Amino acid sequence: METGYDYVAGLPVTLMNGIWFIMSCLLGLAYLVNHVIKPDERNWLGILAKYLMQYGKAKPVPQPTDVPKRFFVHFYILAVIYNLVCLVTLFGLCQNWWSHNWIANVFFLHDTNQQTGDQLSVIMVMVLLTIHTSKRLYECLFVSVFSKNAKMTPIHYLWGFVYYLLIPPTLIAECLPLHKLPNGSFQVRHYIAIVGFCIASYIHHNSHVILANLRKKGGCKQDSHGIPQKGMFEYVSCPHYFAEVLIYLFTAIIIFPQCHSWLALLAYNTVVHANMAMISHAWYKETFSSYPPKRKAFFPHLL
Repeated sequence: METGYDYVAGLPVTLMNGIWFIMSCLLGLAYLVNHVIKPDERNWLGILAKYLMQYGKAKPVPQPTDVPKRFFVHFYILAVIYNLVCLVTLFGLCQNWWSHNWIANVFFLHDTNQQTGDQLSVIMVMVLLTIHTSKRLYECLFVSVFSKNAKMTPIHYLWGFVYYLLIPPTLIAECLPLHKLPNGSFQVRHYIAIVGFCIASYIHHNSHVILANLRKKGGCKQDSHGIPQKGMFEYVSCPHYFAEVLIYLFTAIIIFPQCHSWLALLAYNTVVHANMAMISHAWYKETFSSYPPKRKAFFPHLL
């Protein structure tokens, strides 16, 4: 088996890092085109940029090929099952119960001569990811009220599956073989990360509850929208996107010393959620004349 990766800017050259980099650049450029360059919408560049960035309430003209936004639930059904299988696989590899690492084989990973980290951190992050996707599945099934008019493109739909498939191999890319890692012990960063993860998860869940209650209790019909109030909505238009990035940030605190690739995933999540937040923020301001003028899009008091 090969040993060692080639490194670029401190990150190993892997399939996942290549995809995170390409997608971050692609979405960043799409936002730049849509909101800074603003080409003619009949221009191929303008059409492509809008196609990549618009979905849900910000997608004004659904296309026949679009799929309902409520199909988000499909991502989380896959992610929960997949994460549980990966969790069992990684735990077994750490304990040396089996030697076959199907995750490494599928995603072209190999043992590295720069192996770092500990088993506790790997398993802890995998557990937190499984908790997060399970929470999202619960929210999609029992909390969120999706508009029948909210759509997403087939590209958004397919990318949702690919995204969750890429996360576990990103986690272990620099840690193989797992059974040779030290067991590890709880450090201060682990406690900070767990507390931060719980706070971010509460903000994330509470934001979805507030959005759902606009239609359940707030007088908005299923296919209409209102101005969300309370919680972190007093500060930003999309606190659920802000909290999602925080969740990945706190998992990064756990795993970063041994997995620099997690920074590529964190960068992607920051780019995509900041973009979506700014698009939603612009939509709110255009739709509601009474929208709070001091409310930011994504990051309280700043962005």
